[in-house]
Amino acid sequence: MEGIRSVYDANDLGIEDCICFFTARYADDSNLNQFFERAKILHWKLLLIDDKLMKLISSTEHSQGILLIVKKEVPDPARLKNPMKGRYVLLDSIQDPGNIGTIIRTAAAAEVKGILLTKGCTDAYSDKAVRSSMGSILRIPVYENISLEFLQDLKKSGISFIGTALKNALPYKEANVPEDCIFVFGNEGDGISPEILAMTDFNVYIPIAGVESLNVAIASAIILFHFKD
Repeated sequence: MEGIRSVYDANDLGIEDCICFFTARYADDSNLNQFFERAKILHWKLLLIDDKLMKLISSTEHSQGILLIVKKEVPDPARLKNPMKGRYVLLDSIQDPGNIGTIIRTAAAAEVKGILLTKGCTDAYSDKAVRSSMGSILRIPVYENISLEFLQDLKKSGISFIGTALKNALPYKEANVPEDCIFVFGNEGDGISPEILAMTDFNVYIPIAGVESLNVAIASAIILFHFKD
């Protein structure tokens, strides 16, 4: 992950055994002494490199001069069945990594318990998705490659599925959403797949004027924060 904010978040969260590459601008900044001391406690490997090498290894056009290699945590979806409590987000075949990352950031801010990604979603750990999450991917469990069969098992266990589609939908402000549920957001072009749409207890929509639809990341923010409290 790249950028000082994301690297700071990893430091604050106590993520251990990372590799941190940084340029001289950070090595010479006395305000970062506490950051580097904590990094040593967390067993980070700290590597000072020149601007030319940073530009070579950075995935951004205008690097901030600091990046971090973090071990990918793979949470076990089986623990969701024991039982599933709280509110979750299911992303169905979301293709834009920017949307994935933004929704992860939004869900973390809205105190969602976890995010499930169907097998058709783009990689939540791609460079763009991680950047868009602004470090929030470290704050919330992300369950990838979730199968239809697994979702059907969750449905049988009693968890409610709340869709975001127009079919048989209520305006979101009129809906009574249970404490334990999964909000479903579908593909940018095609929406929620018919198989998953058939599993929803009901659907909600956002009344809008003058435009056909909202970006899925924006829609998720409106809905998740409305039901946060």
